[in-house]
Amino acid sequence: MNLKERFGVWLDVLRIQVDFIRELGFYRLNSAKSELVAAVASNQLALARMKAAVALELEGALRRLHRVEGRSATQISRISRLAKDAAYMINGADMTKSRMDLMWAAFRVFERMVPLEQLEAVMKLELTPAARQGDQFIDKYEPARECIDVPANVDNAYMLVGWIKRKHYLPFRGSQAHLQVIKVFQTVADVAQKQLDSINLAREQIRANTFDIWNPLVIAGMPDSIDVRKILTAGIKSL
Repeated sequence: MNLKERFGVWLDVLRIQVDFIRELGFYRLNSAKSELVAAVASNQLALARMKAAVALELEGALRRLHRVEGRSATQISRISRLAKDAAYMINGADMTKSRMDLMWAAFRVFERMVPLEQLEAVMKLELTPAARQGDQFIDKYEPARECIDVPANVDNAYMLVGWIKRKHYLPFRGSQAHLQVIKVFQTVADVAQKQLDSINLAREQIRANTFDIWNPLVIAGMPDSIDVRKILTAGIKSL
């Protein structure tokens, strides 16, 4: 799978997110209603009122999910373009300055979708001496200027990506620096498949009535709205 296809998996994630949120909402709504009935039957009126409030919030959030669907459709269209832009890193220095700017903007969007813990492996990847050499790079804003060596405080591949972005450098295609930058891009892209697998597993657990474990990876890249947050968090402490 090439880099564009890897980033493109985020499209599959976005396409099933609203369905997952809706399933989770109904799952927690049914749980709230069930415990509401049990609380009333046992004359636990304070608990019953709490369950009723949770149920009302969930019903309202579920009715308003069409708003999230509209935003999700717009985001899907945008991500399709961004996957293409981010994948231009495969060309290394062989891209225009304007293309580089689009590439970094796209990478930032995908980077924000990824939980920090998913980047731990690439943060542990030490840079080879060759990847630190200034002649591995070109300054796309001032191509005639000689690039400096990577400073010692940049001690892993993920930090290297941030450093070259700030310096407006790009690694020459096929260089050691380029290989390590591509590794970071692949790591960010590949979280999409983990996200997809995690959501599908959560949906299976919902249908089997066994979903009771909070998985931070499930919420990575989820649409940000009050209603989505209500569905994701409603009843975690009270159901």
